[in-house]
Amino acid sequence: MKMKLLILSLLSMVSISSWAQELIHNESTITVQAGAVLYVEGTMLNTATGVIANSGTIELKGDFTNGNPAGWNSPNPNTLKFSGDLASNVTSNGAQFYDVVVQKGTTFNVNLLDAMNVTHNLDFNAPAAGTGNKVNLGSNNLIMGSAATVTGFDADEYVLTGGTGYMKKTLASGSFQFPLGFDAATYNPATMNVTAGPSDTYQARVLASPTNGNGLTGTPLTTQVVNAVWDINEAAAGGNTYDLTLGWTVGDELPGFSETANAISRNDGVNGWDALFSGLGGSGTTRTRTGLNAFGAFAVGGKAVANTLLVDAKVLLQGPYVSALMVDSLRVHNYIPLTEPYTAAPYNYLHKAYGGGEAVTSAAIFDQPLNADDIVDWVVVELRSAPTTIVATKSGLLQRDGNIVDVDGVSKLSVQGVADGSYYIGVRHRNHLGVRSNALVSLSNAPSALVDFTLLATAFDDPAVTKPTDPMKLLTGGLYGLHSGDAGFNGLVSYNGASNDKNIVLTTVGPATPNNVVSGYNRADVNMNGVTLYNGALNDKNVILVNVGPATPNDVLTAHNNN
Repeated sequence: MKMKLLILSLLSMVSISSWAQELIHNESTITVQAGAVLYVEGTMLNTATGVIANSGTIELKGDFTNGNPAGWNSPNPNTLKFSGDLASNVTSNGAQFYDVVVQKGTTFNVNLLDAMNVTHNLDFNAPAAGTGNKVNLGSNNLIMGSAATVTGFDADEYVLTGGTGYMKKTLASGSFQFPLGFDAATYNPATMNVTAGPSDTYQARVLASPTNGNGLTGTPLTTQVVNAVWDINEAAAGGNTYDLTLGWTVGDELPGFSETANAISRNDGVNGWDALFSGLGGSGTTRTRTGLNAFGAFAVGGKAVANTLLVDAKVLLQGPYVSALMVDSLRVHNYIPLTEPYTAAPYNYLHKAYGGGEAVTSAAIFDQPLNADDIVDWVVVELRSAPTTIVATKSGLLQRDGNIVDVDGVSKLSVQGVADGSYYIGVRHRNHLGVRSNALVSLSNAPSALVDFTLLATAFDDPAVTKPTDPMKLLTGGLYGLHSGDAGFNGLVSYNGASNDKNIVLTTVGPATPNNVVSGYNRADVNMNGVTLYNGALNDKNVILVNVGPATPNDVLTAHNNN
C-alpha cells in the first residue's frame, strides 16, 4: 500500500493490522500516539519528506528503512518491534530509537544495514526458549546510550558481531554486559565493570580465533585457548580502570585448554599477548581480570596467549668442542630425542612457569647446515628474578656455533609466562656444569642483547668456589665453555668419592664389563661422541679426571651458578 499522506490519531486503539505487505510513506507525517500500536505485516519504508512520529509502538515483520535523515521524529518513549517469521533489514539513517524489541520466529535475525542507536532498552523478547534471534551487526555499529540497557539476552539471543561492526556503550562507572557472539551458535559475553575514570564510550565485538601477532589477524591459535577473541576499546584513550569478565561455552575450548588453569590475556597489537603464569586460575566457563587500564584484543587460555620474552644466548660445551665449533655426533647418529630430556629421569629437572615438555616436530629440525647451525643437543635456559630464584624455564636447542634457539631450530628462544623486565640468565646441560649471567638482562618480546657465555666476563664467578678458579672452561681459540663431566646433573664434577661421575660411566657400560661400548644418548657420554666408554681411547672417565686434575683426583668441580 503506497501512501502520499497518512495521519493517524490513535488514542484508544491498541493495534492496526489491516496494512498490506508494504507500507511506503513519502511525505507528511505518520503519528502513532502513546498506547497505540501500528502493525505492519511486511516492510516499512519512510522516504522523501516522510516523517514518523511514534509515541507508541510500531511492530513489523519485514524490513525497516528510514530513507529521510529527519524522518524519525519520535518523542520518548517509543517502541520499534520486530516480529514474525522473516528476517528484518534495518536502515536507521541517524534515527534514535528509544526501545527496540526483537521477538521473531525461530532463527530469524534483525540485520543492521547502517548504525543503530538505542537510547533506552534493547529487548530480546523471544516468544519461546531456543528461538535464536540475533541482532546482526555486519559492518555496522549498535550504539547504546548512557542510560540504555539490554534485556532478555541469553546463550540463544544476543548481538552477532562476526564482522567489523561493534556494540558500543557510553558508561561513566559501574557494570555493563555486552551480550556478544561471533556466529549463530557461539555466545561469548563480555562484562565491563568500570571502577575509575571519566565517562567514556566503550566498544566491543567478538570474533573467532585469537591469533598470533596482534591477536586479531594472522595465524589462528589452535590449542590451549578458547576459540574466541574479544576486541574491546575506548573512545578517549587513557584514564580509565576496569575489570573484565569473559564468558564462553565448553564447546569453544580448543585442544589443550585447561578449565582450571587459564587466564585472560590482552594483546595491544604491538607487544603480543600478556598473560602471566602467576595469573592462572579459575574454573567453569567465565574468567575475570581486574585492574585493567588499557584495551586491545582479549583471549582466554594458557601458554599460547602468555607473555613472551625472547632470549638471545650463546654457550659452548667442552665435551663436543673442537676448534671454534662443537661437533654434532648425536645428531649425525640420530640420537637426539624429539622431546626435551630434562623433565624425565634420570635428570628430573623441576621446570618453572610453562617450561618443560618442549618437542620438535621431527628429527629434520636438528639438521640446520647453514652457518654451522646443526643441532648439538638440548639445553635448559633459566630466567632468575634474583641470583637463586628461578621464575621461568625453557628447553631449547643448541647449535654447533653455540646459539641457543627455539624448537623450530632457528628462532630466538622464547620463554612464556613472566612479565617484561630484567632477569639473570642461566644455562643448564645434562652432563656439563651450569652457568648464569653475572648481570641482569633486560627482556621483552624483542630479542635481548646477546648473552655470550663464550666470554668469561659474562659468567657469574662465585668467590666461594675455589676450584676451578674460573666459572667456565677455557677452550682452544680463547673461548670459554661449560665444564664437562657432570653426569650426575647435580652441579658437581667428581672422579672419586660418594656419588662420583666416574661410577655413572662404569654403571652405564656395566661394572662386570668395563671394556664394553654403549652407543646412544647417555648422560655418561660426557664427550658427546655418541658412545660411552669406561676404558680405551677417548673414554669418558678420563674427561672427568682431566677436569678435576690428574694429580688431584679427589677434588670436586662445583658450578658457579648459585643454584
